[in-house]
Amino acid sequence: MGSAPTPGGVITRGLAEMMRLGVKLGAARETFMGLAGLGDLVLTCTDDQSRNRRFGMALGRGQSLRDAASGIHQWSKGLPAARAVYDVAQRLTVDMPICQEVYRVSTG
Repeated sequence: MGSAPTPGGVITRGLAEMMRLGVKLGAARETFMGLAGLGDLVLTCTDDQSRNRRFGMALGRGQSLRDAASGIHQWSKGLPAARAVYDVAQRLTVDMPICQEVYRVSTG
């Protein structure tokens, strides 16, 4: 049995997934190294003010999707975005295992 992934590892692998999909859609890899790519990813993953982070942490504590969404008292765009990204990745056959697991969790 493997060890749990580190936050840095998940961020690094998440960035790689974002880049694979973006490049497949025609973006330049360098775009993802700026504030709109890596900067936003790191902030979302580490800042407790992030609605998506708070939502994910609530799910990690075992809350239902409904309870997690209502518990943060704000709209979290992460759930519909995860589903949309999953659909695009599947259509374009882009390997995105983190996205796939987020989608799996978000669909019950």
